[in-house]
Formats: sequence, structure tokens, C-alpha cells
Amino acid sequence: MELEDTEERIDTSRDARLPDQFAAVVDALSNTVALRGLVAIAVGTVVLLLPNATTNLVTLILISLLVFSGLMDLFYSMTGRRWFGRRINRWLTAPRGLAALLAAAAMGVLTYAGSSDITLTVTVGVLGIYVGVRGIVAVIAAIVKRRDQDMLPGLVGGALAIIAGILAYTVPSSIVSTVIVAAASASLVIGFVLISWSFRRASRGTGVDPATASIIDVLWDWIDRSDVGRKGRSERADTLYLERPQRLTKLGTWWVMLVLSVAIATFAVLADSTAVIIGAMLVAPLMTPILGLSGAIVNGWGRRALESALLVASGAAVSVVLAYGITAWAPVAISFTTNSQIVSRVSPNTIDMLIALAAGAAGAFATVNSRVAAGIAGVAIAVALVPPLAVVGVCLNGGRFDDAVGAALLFLTNFVAIVLAAAAVFVITGFARPYALRNKPRQILQTVAPFLALAGIIMLPLMLTSESLLQTENRERDVQNTVQEWLGDDSEFDITSVSVSPGQVQVTITGPGDPPSAQSLADAVQGDVPNPVSLQLTVVPVEVTTIPAPSG
Repeated sequence: MELEDTEERIDTSRDARLPDQFAAVVDALSNTVALRGLVAIAVGTVVLLLPNATTNLVTLILISLLVFSGLMDLFYSMTGRRWFGRRINRWLTAPRGLAALLAAAAMGVLTYAGSSDITLTVTVGVLGIYVGVRGIVAVIAAIVKRRDQDMLPGLVGGALAIIAGILAYTVPSSIVSTVIVAAASASLVIGFVLISWSFRRASRGTGVDPATASIIDVLWDWIDRSDVGRKGRSERADTLYLERPQRLTKLGTWWVMLVLSVAIATFAVLADSTAVIIGAMLVAPLMTPILGLSGAIVNGWGRRALESALLVASGAAVSVVLAYGITAWAPVAISFTTNSQIVSRVSPNTIDMLIALAAGAAGAFATVNSRVAAGIAGVAIAVALVPPLAVVGVCLNGGRFDDAVGAALLFLTNFVAIVLAAAAVFVITGFARPYALRNKPRQILQTVAPFLALAGIIMLPLMLTSESLLQTENRERDVQNTVQEWLGDDSEFDITSVSVSPGQVQVTITGPGDPPSAQSLADAVQGDVPNPVSLQLTVVPVEVTTIPAPSG
């Protein structure tokens, strides 16, 4: 009886606390910062769920921003007065303003005269020209005014703008989807940070007034209050850097594990074994110095950054050489066209960079948060570092230099993406020193800028590959529909395969009897591809024999 009364009192007190907890949640979210966070989450969610409406809205916003920017530049070039932006040479702002207005006019014509499917793509291509022009202007202005101000920010910003302009003009459809998804993801992340800051403010208090604070103020306050402290930073640094005590022992262990992982990965590639590749990923130690490089960059640790970069570079070189040597002595005949471990790593695309970004963020979070440290094994499997290097050595040994370049590009993609994503997570989670971020921005910019530029350069071949794959898939789908119409709804033939390659379309059908005229199919297929192609039609006959059941 007493036990039942106790349980009843516990349930009653728990029920009584529920309204208080709900009221606390409402109170924590009843400020402008939390409301902005909810709006950011809602906007990011809508952008991801409604891509068609998003493209139309983005087009309208881009046109409006270009008109505003162009008018401001022309006004500044004529009067010398400016309300927004930095003051630069007035003679440079005049052509930049005209370029903005011309780009806005071109996008407006495309919006109202073209189809909705291609408007944003063409718009981004035109915008790419404008951004590239602005980047050239920024670089020239930084060089001209190098005696009056630090030209590093201008050079970095101009170079990034030029790279972005080239990407937007070269692969507009890929850049559209990438920018929209990235903006939506950033909106979601910022929204969750703002809401988390509101809950932290309700429980711990803060000196920032949510009614007047900007998003930048809130983010700085979040970084300051997320600081793990000197002791916590030292403990985490011990797992990222091979330093004293026992520095030589740590280095020896690292090199032993690297050699073993490369050997496992090379044998797995030669045997075309996915299971063994996973084993090589689990024991590969390259993730540690890459995360260490990110941590050194955001903390302003120059020596550690240099040591981590040298360790990654030397480890990659040794991996390629070791894989080359193992392949030279292995008594195995390698098929470079059918080996799945090679084929899957010689043509990287933007999906590989997105995977590496997510894996780098997860690895950095697991490093900072000890409660999820066990997840680092999953990160090692998600983003392959040693297997691409093994493929480079195997391909070099076989004289497949193009495939070797593709595998090396995959490793470089993973490396750069992990560094950038991990650096961002280290800043948000408090591993980066707030003092360094506030007082050494130029030093940090100098170390981050090359990775940003390299990421932009890498994105060009990745997006070209993605664009080519997407176009091929769309054309194969169109050709398959054309073949189905050519056969007719009542045909007994089945489409076995459809392949579209430069200059040729290959179609294989299976069924009994005679198919329709191949010439009519060749004429119909020409409308599905931009250039003249030959048709290779393969008909696999089917002979059906029916033997009735014996009577009685």
C-alpha cells in the first residue's frame, strides 16, 4: 500500500512539472533570436522540399540584387558617395555597375521569354560572367591600392569570385542545385544554433540582448560560451597531434598502421573485394592528421598545421609508392574496366565532395564530443582516404594515367572537404580559441584561403563529371521512351538495355518475331541527342516451345 502511494505521488509530481517545463520552453523561445532561428529552419525546409518554387524566387532575388548593386555602383562612380560596401576606385565601379545592369536585363528577358526549366540555369550562367568581372575588378583594385591597405583580403576575395564565376558559367545547372542545397543547409544549421543559444540563455544567462543583437553577435556569443577551455583543448589536441611525450613511438605506430592499411587496401583492389576495402578504411590513420590540420588552422597553430600537412603529404606519397610496388609483384591480372573498386574511384563527382563534407563534420564533432567518439569508425568507412591512393598506385602500374588522375582527384576532394568542414565544426563547438578568432583573423585567413581556392578549383572537374552523368542519364531515359514508342504497346519485345555514348546509341531488345524497322528507330533517336549518332540495335530472339500435358 505504501509503495502504491509513493508511485502515485511520483506520478502526480511528474504531471505537475510538465506545465512548468512547457512554460520554460515557451519562455526560452519567446525572443527575437529564437524566432529568427525558427524562420531560418522553416525557410531551409521549404527550400529543400519545394525546389520549383525556390528556383523562381531565387531568380527574382538575383535580378533585384543585381539592379540594386548596379545602380549603387553607378551612383558612387558619379558622386563618390556610397552607403554600402567598400570604397574602391570610382573608375572601376562604373563598368562593374554597367555589367550588373546588363546582367539583370538579360536575366529579366530570359525570365519572361524563356521556359521556367532553363531560366535559372541560363540566369546563373549570365551571373557567372558578372561575378567573374567583379572578381577581376577586386584583384586589380587590391593590386592598385596595395600601398594604402592590406591587399590579401582583396586578392583572396577576387580569386574566389573569379573561380565562382567560372563555375557558374561552365556548369550552371550543377552550381544552381549546389548553391540552393548549401544555402538551405546553412539556414538549417544557423537556425538550430540560434534556437540552442536561446535555450542556453534561458538556463545560464548571457550578456547579449536578444532584442538588439544581430545574428553575428549571437554567433560570437555562442562561440565564446562554447569554448572547451585550455584543459579540454589540450586533451583533444593529444588525440590529433603526435607530440611529446613518446613522440617517436606515436609516429612509429602511425606509420605502421598506414603501411598495413595501404597493403590491405591494395590487395582488396586487386581482389575486387568490398569487404576487405572496409577493413582497410577502419585501420587507416590518415583521418587524424587531416583533422589535426583543421584544428591547427582555426586555432592559429602554425607549427602544428605545418607538421600535420607534411604528415598527410608524406603519407599519401608513401601510400602511392607502396601500392605501386605491391601491384608490380602481385601475380594477378587486373581488369580496369570491370574491377568495381577501380571503376568506382576514378570518376569522382560532386556527390563525393558532399559525402566528404558530411564525414569531415562528423569526424570533427566526434573529436570534440567524447560521447560520440565511437562514431569515428563510421566516419572512416564513409569517406575513403587510403583506397583512392591504392587505386592511384595500381593504375600507375598498369599505365592507366587518366584513371590514376581521377583517383588522385578523389583523394584530394576528400582531403579538402574534410579540412573545411572540420574547421567549421571546430569553430562552432568551441575547440577553436575565441582569442585566436578575434585577434588573429588575418593569420587564419591566410591558412584557410588556399583550401577555399583549391576547393573551388576541384569543384570544376567534379561538376563537369556530374553534369556529364546527368545528361547521359537523361538522354538514356529519353531514348528508352523512344524505343518503347517504336515497339508499341502491344509488342512482345522487352527492352534489355539502352546505352548512349558519344557518336553511338546502343539498344538491346529481347523477344520473339521480327521488330519494326530499325531505320525508323534511328530517325526517331536523332531527336533525343544533340549531335548525329549511329544506332546499334541488337535483337535477341526468343523461341517458345509448348508441349501439352499427356492425356490420361
